[in-house]
Amino acid sequence: MVALLYLLAFVVRLSNLGGVVTSFGVFPISTDSFYHLRRIQAAVADGLRVPDFDRYVNFPDGASVNWPFGFDWLYAAVTRGLYALSGGAGLPDEGWTVAVACFLTPLIGAATPCLTYLVAARLANAWAGLAAGFIVAWMPAVWVVGAVGYVDHHVFESLCVAMYLWAVVRERLRPWHGLAAGLAMVAGLLCATTLPLLIGLHALVTVGWIIAHWRQAEDGDARLRASLWAWHGLLVPLAPFVATRFAEPSGVNPALVTAWAAAFLAAGATLGVYAWRVRARRQALGWAVAWLLLGVGVLPRLALRDAWRFIQYGIAHIGAADPWLATIFESQPLLSQSFRDITNNYTAFLWLLPLAWALVLARAWRREKPVWTLLSLSAPTAGLALLQLKFSGLFAPPFAVVMGLALQDLAARLAGATGWRDRLQRPLPIGIAAAALAPAIIFTLGAPVYIVSPTGAFVDVDPALRWLATHTPATSPRGDQPRDYAILCDWTPGHWVIGIAGRPVIASPLGHAEPLREGIRDAAAMFALSPAESLRLLEARRARYILVTPMSPRAVMRDAAWDPKARSFGSWEDWNEQMKRSLYARLVADEAVPQGDAALTRMRLVYESDFETDYPLFTQPHAAAKVFERVAGAIIAGQTTPGARVQLSTRIRTFFRREFDYVDEVTADAQGRFERRVPYAQQRSPVTTLAAVTPYRVVTPEGAFTATATEADVIDGKTLQLIRAPGE
Repeated sequence: MVALLYLLAFVVRLSNLGGVVTSFGVFPISTDSFYHLRRIQAAVADGLRVPDFDRYVNFPDGASVNWPFGFDWLYAAVTRGLYALSGGAGLPDEGWTVAVACFLTPLIGAATPCLTYLVAARLANAWAGLAAGFIVAWMPAVWVVGAVGYVDHHVFESLCVAMYLWAVVRERLRPWHGLAAGLAMVAGLLCATTLPLLIGLHALVTVGWIIAHWRQAEDGDARLRASLWAWHGLLVPLAPFVATRFAEPSGVNPALVTAWAAAFLAAGATLGVYAWRVRARRQALGWAVAWLLLGVGVLPRLALRDAWRFIQYGIAHIGAADPWLATIFESQPLLSQSFRDITNNYTAFLWLLPLAWALVLARAWRREKPVWTLLSLSAPTAGLALLQLKFSGLFAPPFAVVMGLALQDLAARLAGATGWRDRLQRPLPIGIAAAALAPAIIFTLGAPVYIVSPTGAFVDVDPALRWLATHTPATSPRGDQPRDYAILCDWTPGHWVIGIAGRPVIASPLGHAEPLREGIRDAAAMFALSPAESLRLLEARRARYILVTPMSPRAVMRDAAWDPKARSFGSWEDWNEQMKRSLYARLVADEAVPQGDAALTRMRLVYESDFETDYPLFTQPHAAAKVFERVAGAIIAGQTTPGARVQLSTRIRTFFRREFDYVDEVTADAQGRFERRVPYAQQRSPVTTLAAVTPYRVVTPEGAFTATATEADVIDGKTLQLIRAPGE
């Protein structure tokens, strides 16, 4: 049964296979997958060491990326292992790594329904187990993050919770069950960002055991011993990682430090209760010695100040009190979605959860002890899921087990009332499950195939990313060389730029730390401010190229208004008027044609998509992606009447035979001197798809002149020779 359930779950997780394995490449899904692949590929090439500091995500300063390193380490180890087993020499290339990572996720994710089945089957029967397993197998909120191509740590959230459930929801607990629970928490802490919450959940379970089994000496002592094994099964394996910088040279992840410290305190409290209850003092003394040795060896090495800051951050994170986190989709409350979306993503069983709790609670009152443990996990994880969508992985396994038990209990009650016990008790849970699962199954089977992003945003920008990868100067792998530069883009495609173009960005989808948020703020400000103000930021952040894609003007202004000191957004209500005067508007609608704006003379269009799309704020469609380059600009200088207006113009032709006029003007100073930079060359270059097809025409009161620029003139900022135009 487990094998069949695993096969079903694996097939369900291949629903978007056609969008991952295509005739023109293998593509991961989503945005974070691209950054995980960067870390995985770096670990593959560097002896399985996962980088924890990266200049590519917040160029040029960089930032610590405190994602748990275990996920990327595991994927890198499997990639290298499979490559070696296949007879490959040296190290696997990028294509091999991407393919292995894309298929490893569904292979891991398909195990979660099987563990859920085993828990429910142990508590009731195989039919209840099948109902629970089917719920997790078909629930889109779970299988999407475990789907083929989804190279992200979210797949471990439901898996580790299911592993923990399998270990602790038992009638009789043995020490090895506690050890298994501890190792499940270790896997969670090393592989997923939300699983420090397992520390709190296990503490809650332990308190429940103490209260429920206080008068039952043998059973209560056994559960306390199992809990101690769980705590120490977590503390001992993690001690080297939190006490040293072996895995994270730039600084240990504060989430890991906080989780270890919390587990140490919880283990001490559990040990105190155990020592008070147990008669075998030697056993308590052995646990006390082990606990004290861990404290003496590890606590002095912990950055406890970082742990305290992380606790504050975590509280704000869970409650979405952090204004930045509150803007992210996965931080939205579950009930903020429409009724249809909730039903499709979480199955219709979600609306029956209160009734299921009531039925399972009645079962618990019949002294079925493991059910109390199940409820102590189901209720808080459901509360977390209601608070934020990102906690769905924690919620799904206990929710599915509760529903499986409720279906079995309901079937038994109905069968007993009708006298058709043998006929109804087995098939009825499956029948009800099929009816409640129908919306999710229909949604899954009808889900369209897509590449990376279901909105089509990646497909629109992918040609521009490929162009950047092949037509721009390469940057160093670490982004720490003087010649390195960044690409300015909206934060949403930041990981795509890093993964496909292989270039650093100023803003990326990472925003969990203040340096990363400042990168997002600065990038938004560059788009939202006037060209002159933006140019100063572009130079400070060493941004050489600007990738322009459709983005929300309102969101850009909000991000630009972030105040890191106040940790809040400033005023951005006049976003519409400000964006009309912004660099973003000049790049989208005006092709960066200066028309008297000196800042725009340093920017030239070097690439545009061959198809158009709609842009918010603009009435007409524009190229789906545009790339501008910041250059020194060739210099046109001369002498004319003081205070006279000098006009400059040329004709620009794009690779797609589209043409537009480059027009500018400058006013001569009191001595009659004028000087203006121009960004285009009258020369086709390998690094641009555009060129000026006519010489620059310079019109002064004394007559018209022409000037011709080469690519070297534009890059190096050389002064051009003015030649009087024919007929003047």
